[in-house]
Amino acid sequence: MNRAEIVTGIKDAFPIILGYLPLGFAFGVLAAQAGMTTTQATVMSVLCFTGAGQYITLGVMQAGGAAFTAIMANILVNLRYFLFATSMVPHLRNRVPIKWASILSYGLTDETYAVAMNHYRHHEATTSYMAALNLSSHFGWITSTWLGAVLGANIADTDRLGLGFALPAMYICLLILVINKRNDILAAVIAAVLCVVIGLIWPSTVHNMSNIIVASIVAATIGVLVRE
Repeated sequence: MNRAEIVTGIKDAFPIILGYLPLGFAFGVLAAQAGMTTTQATVMSVLCFTGAGQYITLGVMQAGGAAFTAIMANILVNLRYFLFATSMVPHLRNRVPIKWASILSYGLTDETYAVAMNHYRHHEATTSYMAALNLSSHFGWITSTWLGAVLGANIADTDRLGLGFALPAMYICLLILVINKRNDILAAVIAAVLCVVIGLIWPSTVHNMSNIIVASIVAATIGVLVRE
């Protein structure tokens, strides 16, 4: 393990952790209000580590839906990580052992992906950096979930705290971080427009989650074609 890379990974994870604090806290609060115990909510963040998927699961629970519905919705919304992982392969190949890359890919999220790809533009990928970034971010999510679940009984209205805008705000910051040229802006605008259009056409929860995948594929394809 490279100590300098570990320190860099932890430092790079710090902004992600700050973004996760309100999101994980809100999830913990909502999980407690949905009837989950503190242990159940915390273990869910340990085993799942997918904010969008965990929020979807709470919605399914509160609507009285079946476990199968929650599972399928999670599979659908998290398919985008296939795209993320694929785009990271050129950076990880011959630098991070396959077994470690496979294990540490569990910590791949929208935020860790954006930060890591920005780092890989100027530095080679290493196991130490990847481990520090992903594990630190995951720890922040778990801790904030636990805090939210513990204090959930004392918070009646999470919207009043403005926690609902934490996720969009963090994504906006990540988008600004990775934009370097006009093609990036074009892809971002196309993806945003497609997400809104698909969401308006199919407003249900499951269909609305598919807009992320469709918009990502279409926008990325157009971005590559324009660049070439």
